[in-house]
Amino acid sequence: MTEQVVVTRDVSKVYGSGHAATTALREASIHLHEGEFMALLGPSGSGKTTLLSIVGALLTPTSGEVTVAGEDVTRLTARARSGFRARRIGFVFQHFNLVPFLTAAENMLVAAQFASVPRHEAQARVARLLDELGLAGVRNQVPSRLSGGERQRVAIGRALMNDPDVILVDEPTANLDTKLGTAVVELLAHEIRSRHKAGIMVTHDVRMVDFTDRTVEILDGTVRC
Repeated sequence: MTEQVVVTRDVSKVYGSGHAATTALREASIHLHEGEFMALLGPSGSGKTTLLSIVGALLTPTSGEVTVAGEDVTRLTARARSGFRARRIGFVFQHFNLVPFLTAAENMLVAAQFASVPRHEAQARVARLLDELGLAGVRNQVPSRLSGGERQRVAIGRALMNDPDVILVDEPTANLDTKLGTAVVELLAHEIRSRHKAGIMVTHDVRMVDFTDRTVEILDGTVRC
């Protein structure tokens, strides 16, 4: 049995207080092993992004326990969470979130800088990832000169830069046509499995779940495995 990399136990998240309180997540429990790629499905406002953000140590749950790569992230200070995210978690965002005035290679180097990776080692990682992701020919291009698929591959490369334990993906196909979207999710699935990472993908596109190992549904903040 492979190691469990992500475990949430009875995680709830409440925004606001009193009459204005809104429960976004209700006692959500999930687990994820290394090499496993999970799809997180649910309608808008169901709690998908809240759960992804809690696993990624971007949000602190109101209650419950979250263990990522053996670390109880709910007990970390804000500064420790920041360092933990930089070293142990890779994010792939819906809108790419690339720095517009940096080249493809420089966008990937930024992630290494946040994790204090020595520059010579970071440059070697960038060169290797650009080659593996088919981006060597556009390494010096800024995002505006890249296609949507190339931008998303740069974002995937940035997520892999620090060899994280977990890859968290938020609607990776939202800005791509079906052909490019399928290619990107196939690439993500390959990278997660071949590198023995744990991956969670939030998506509304049920066609993309064919590339994942397991599907978890959320409705009104409640997980339905």
